[in-house]
This record gives sequence, structure tokens and C-alpha cells, in this order.
Amino acid sequence: MGEITGGELLVRCLHAEGVANIHALERLGKDLGIRLIVPRHEAAAAHACDAYTRVTGEPAVVMACAGPGAANLLAGLMCAEAEGSPVVAITTTRRSEISDSYVHQGGMQVSRHLDIFRPAVKWNGKVDHWTRIPDMVRHAFRVATSGRPGPVHILIPENILGQRCDDSDVQIWDPDKYRIVESASYDPDAVQRAAKLLVEADLVNIHCGNGAERAAAGAEVQQLAEYLGCAVTNTIRARGIISDEHPLCFHPTCLSRIMANSQADVVLAVGTRLGELNMWGRPPMWGEPQSQRLIQIDTEPANIGLNRPVDVPLIGDARVILSRLLDAVRELTTQREPHSKIAEFRSLQDDWQKELDEAVADMERTPMLTGQILKVCNDIFPPDAIFVMDGGNTTLWDIHYHVARAQQTVIYSMNYGHLGTGLPYAIGAQLARPDIPVYCVTGDSAFGFNIQELETAVRNNLPVIIFVAVDGAYGMEKTAQQRMFGRQADWFGHDHSPVRYDQVAIAMGCHGEFVSKGSEIKAAVERAQASGKPAVIHAVVDPVANVDPPGNWLWTAARTGKLEM
Repeated sequence: MGEITGGELLVRCLHAEGVANIHALERLGKDLGIRLIVPRHEAAAAHACDAYTRVTGEPAVVMACAGPGAANLLAGLMCAEAEGSPVVAITTTRRSEISDSYVHQGGMQVSRHLDIFRPAVKWNGKVDHWTRIPDMVRHAFRVATSGRPGPVHILIPENILGQRCDDSDVQIWDPDKYRIVESASYDPDAVQRAAKLLVEADLVNIHCGNGAERAAAGAEVQQLAEYLGCAVTNTIRARGIISDEHPLCFHPTCLSRIMANSQADVVLAVGTRLGELNMWGRPPMWGEPQSQRLIQIDTEPANIGLNRPVDVPLIGDARVILSRLLDAVRELTTQREPHSKIAEFRSLQDDWQKELDEAVADMERTPMLTGQILKVCNDIFPPDAIFVMDGGNTTLWDIHYHVARAQQTVIYSMNYGHLGTGLPYAIGAQLARPDIPVYCVTGDSAFGFNIQELETAVRNNLPVIIFVAVDGAYGMEKTAQQRMFGRQADWFGHDHSPVRYDQVAIAMGCHGEFVSKGSEIKAAVERAQASGKPAVIHAVVDPVANVDPPGNWLWTAARTGKLEM
């Protein structure tokens, strides 16, 4: 017991929450075993935290200083909010007598932080007294992890952080003393109704989203699907919830997925709001609500029936509810063979996959196709390797050619589509799982947004491998111009000046490789891995082919709301 500063009290509160890494903090107690990570840009720090939460399932903390530091943080928090990531953001403001309440008087680096952050987070608040730091930290973690997870924000004036007081005046509680850390609640009657609906259905489709992936409910999804003999589909955010190679799993961008969605008598939607990229849960991607029943699992009651009428709502953790649902189904029926429709869906997807494979078969073509990068990576990296996507058209190649084999191994800014998240996401994922490989396939345009974080990766000994698919342009903008105007608008400035990203990486202390055809990728990856350093592989890709990547039709349909079957 004794006098400590507000800053030290804050760090002790975070230590009680099990925080292992703090991004962008200048002072912390080494005795608590908390590692300091200082990226070059605050938005990248928030992106890294976003990825960290997705890999671990636990909250992550990011900090920023007053004024410009806090302002830079906003973009990362907006992504975290869109993806449902429990990131706890803590920013400082100037001392209380010149802080946000007095911005009109012209204090330096003073802004209305609470007002600015409020639309980007689930909750935010200001600490006005030293003794309230533990209360505010507890409430921040409580809100960040409850219902649909999301980011929160605490504002602390610098004088309170520096103030010294007796720590006997405050109490720090363990998480299980004030918030739900293990979800076990569910409605048994609703589970029984859902089980009955599933058993009585002819064709069931289990469709998984963010909530299934965050709950790590893959084993439960697979067991239920195998017992019912039904199709599993997923959003791009939930890639790998069960392996893409499982015979009951159908790819999110293949027509087989749409057939499973639309032809099912009962859809079990697990942790998804059925938003825009799911065509709002409406026909023709889905069946008519009058004839297709919906069971919806979500931690957030406000998401139930949000975009489509629901027949049985199930509120709670996806893994817990699916486990109880499987028990209830087993009591009502014996295990079933795969539905006859499964073979039809599989045949369609096999033909689709054959076309994709044939398109990238020539590994000597130059420049290469972006899909060839993924084909090689599928063979090189282990099933539990973490794969990060970034970019515009590059992500369409990524989605089509990457084979997801395990849950919580695919990271992408799906709901926000934020360019530049790839490298920070990879850094956050590697911090979360230093024991497994992390690699990212990004476009050159997206890579340029946070290229400075290569130095962060070097400084923190994080051996991520970044493939930069270089077409020398904002490729998705060219795609849009071609679609809208029938030509490319050169005045738009979509073409880049030539950059050798491998050489930039070498100058920043990384390993660099340059490849122009698919046959060169494997050796380049092996050299990158042997270096033990963060690595950048500059891959020259065909700019003409990149204007119309695979799946562009489905992306356009989702964005315009016009799906033609």
C-alpha cells in the first residue's frame, strides 16, 4: 500500500483484466509483465488490436495521446466497431483546466474528444477523479465484451494520470467479479423449438457469420451439420469456421452457396445480421420468408429479426447454444445421411473450382495472376497459419483462391473494407500467436497506407510475411470506372509511379523478395522464412486481368442490391 500515480493505477487495472500488450503507451510497470508495442501510427495500433481480439477472443487495449494522437486513432476504432471487436481505447487530454470543456479558448492539442469519439464506439466516458479510474476501466471492459462486442473509449486528463494518491482509496477487481466472462445463459424452451424446427425440415442450411467465428464455434457447427446432413455456408468474415475442404461446406462466392441459402426450408443463422453482403437476407439469395423459416443465434438481442423476420430467436454465445441445440436434436432424431441436394451443390462447386484452377495453372506466365500467390501459399503454410487479406480487387482473388482450413485464421476488414489494415492486422495476429506463421496478401495501393509499420514489425521481431500484389494502380477504381463508364478515366490518377516494395522493405530492416511468376514464389517464401525477419515479397501481377477479378459480378450485385439468378 502507498502512493501511486493515476497512470500506475490505470496499468494495474489493465493488468487485472489480463492485458498482455498495450499499444502506444509511454509508461507501464515492467513488473506486471505487460509488453509495450509502439506502432508508427495510431490507426495501425487500433488495427493491430482489432486483429489481436479476433485471434484470441479477448479484449485488447490501445492508447493515444491528446489531440493528433487521438485523432489518428479514430479510423482504427471505426473498423473495430464495424467488425465487432472489443478494443478498449484510452486517450489523454490536456490538464483539466484547459481540456475539452475549454476548447474555445485556444489550448494547444485540445479538442472535443468525447464528442468526436462517441459515434465510433459503443460507449465512452471521461475520468474526472483519480479514484474513479478502476470504475471506468471496469465499465469499459464490461461494455466492450457484452452483447455484440465492440470498441469503447476512456478519456483521462493528463493531470489525473500524473496525480499521486494512496492506493488504499481504490479497489481493483478481477474480471469474473464484475462482468460475464463465460457465457452459459440460454433459453431451454427456445432451444427445444429450434431443434424441432430443424428436425422437421427437409433441407437445412447453417449460415455462419462474425458471431460464430468470434465464439470459436466451429466444432459445434460441424457436429450439428454432420448430424443433420445439411449444408454449411458462411460470410467472408467467418471463413474457416469449418474447413473449406469439408464436403458439407460451400464457398461464400460460389453459386452453390446461393443455392443452399435460397433452397433451404430452414436457415440457422449463427452470429450474423444478414447485412448488405448477405443481400439483407432477402430473395433471390434467400427464400421467401413465408416458406423459409429462420432460426437466429446472436449475443445481441437488437440484431434479432433485424433484416428478416425470425421464427425462433436464440440469445447467447453461439458455441454454448449450438452445443445445447445439438443435444436437443439428438433426442429427437438419429443421425442423418447428407441430403441429396448436397451432391448437387458439390458438383456445381467442383466445376467452379476446376475453372478457377485452370485459370492459374500456368505458373510460368508473366506477369502472374494474383490467384497464383494463394495457390502456392495453400501448399506452403500449415492449416492453422493466420491469413490476412487487404486491398480492393486483391481481396477478391484472396477470397477465391485461399483455402481456409481452421476457424479464427482469416482476418479481413469485411464490414468496413478499410484499406491499409493488412500489415497492422498481421502484426496484431503475430503478437497474439507468436507460435504460428502469419502472412498477408495485399494490393500495392492498400499496402501504401501503413507501409511505415514494417519498422514496427522489425523492432518487435515479428516475422510476418507480406505479399504485395503489384499492378501499379488503384485496381478496384479501374474496375468501377470500366463498369460505370465503359472506359478507364485516366484523369482520376489511379496509376502509381513505380515502387519496388521489396527494396523499401530491405531499407527498413526487413527481408525482401521480387517475383514475377508463380514458379518463383515457393523459393521466395522459403528464403523469407529462413531469414527470421519480417518479409515483403513484391509480386508483379497482371494489371489487365486485375481489372476483372473472379467474383466481381457478385461483389457488384451485393453493392447495388441487384442479384440476377
